Amino acid sequence: MAIDLLAKPVVDALLKAFDRAKDARLRTSARKAIGEAISELIRINPDLSKAQAKIAVARAAGILDQDLFTAERMLKKVKKANRKATQPGGGSDYVWGPCQPVGAPQQRRTGPSARTCGDADPPVGYDPSAPISAP
Repeated sequence: MAIDLLAKPVVDALLKAFDRAKDARLRTSARKAIGEAISELIRINPDLSKAQAKIAVARAAGILDQDLFTAERMLKKVKKANRKATQPGGGSDYVWGPCQPVGAPQQRRTGPSARTCGDADPPVGYDPSAPISAP
């Protein structure tokens, strides 16, 4: 019985230390998940469900810092951009007309050929009021 009285505080202290180590590992993996979520959202074609799952892991681990809020903001913006791109006419900012390539020297023209980017006539048969059909 005397041994039980001496051993119980030692066992409790060890269990508490193991719990702290487990929590520290959980926080470390959650911070790593936040970094992976941010790097996933930066990609050209991000996997939104993967990023959303990693953000949920960090949230469940109790991480509340700037990186988590940044990742959540980025996720919202990427979702909004994807929604806008999938709407008819919402994703394209293309303007008909010949434009100079990026880095080309600017030329000052006069007369009828002085049109700027977007001033050219659309192709023959183009009807802006026609409904857009998916190919």
